[in-house]
Amino acid sequence: MSISYIPVYGHASPTTYSPTPNQVLKSSDSSPDKVTITFTERPEIRASSIKVIDQNNERVDKNDLKNGDSDKTLIVSLDSSKVVPGIYTVNWAVLSKDDGHITKGSYVFTIEDNKAEQNSSQGIQTNTTQASGFSKNITTQDNVVLDFNVNPAKPGLNTFSLGVHYTNGTDVENIRNIFLQFTNAEKNLGPIGDTMNKTHSGNYSLQGSYLSQEGEWQVKTTVQRIGQYDINENFEVPIMK
Repeated sequence: MSISYIPVYGHASPTTYSPTPNQVLKSSDSSPDKVTITFTERPEIRASSIKVIDQNNERVDKNDLKNGDSDKTLIVSLDSSKVVPGIYTVNWAVLSKDDGHITKGSYVFTIEDNKAEQNSSQGIQTNTTQASGFSKNITTQDNVVLDFNVNPAKPGLNTFSLGVHYTNGTDVENIRNIFLQFTNAEKNLGPIGDTMNKTHSGNYSLQGSYLSQEGEWQVKTTVQRIGQYDINENFEVPIMK
């Protein structure tokens, strides 16, 4: 089962979002006019923020953070003139009134262009170039091979696959969970985290618009093993249009 972020316990962590992480909204529907996040603890609004960034790394919110119906809820309005089909990154940071700690995180949602979807369903071809994707293998010190692939390795929707096997070719069976965490430090995006789904023994997959912009992305891979230490490896993934 996929989750929207790697939770941080004991501090102000999100419980509900609107729009929700990885949600795909139709452009024919009314565009969202705000982003709302409810936390486990009360945020100090003067030291907290919600910033909504488009695919050009420009803010589309009105910078008018306020409380919602609950003192655990924060709301920021969106500029309707700037909200068009595309991928949006929500960066949030809060200072908890209850324990004094700062937590932060990111997630993405998408507004889908209905015209493009209609053209696709009618068989109308657009001028696109087939991407070669990204692929890299890493061998750990304990002889585990991580075979990581991203397709098509372009901004927007991508499929991420990970093979986990020993150097002798046998699959690693004692895996509890595999987390991916996406960060683009140059554009101050992320970390955006999610859990991979097991497709079959030794193979995991995830699909989503986590790589929302072009640039150099770092994908941290955490393989949680039963009875053994976690495997933590980083993949540097270049994303170009």
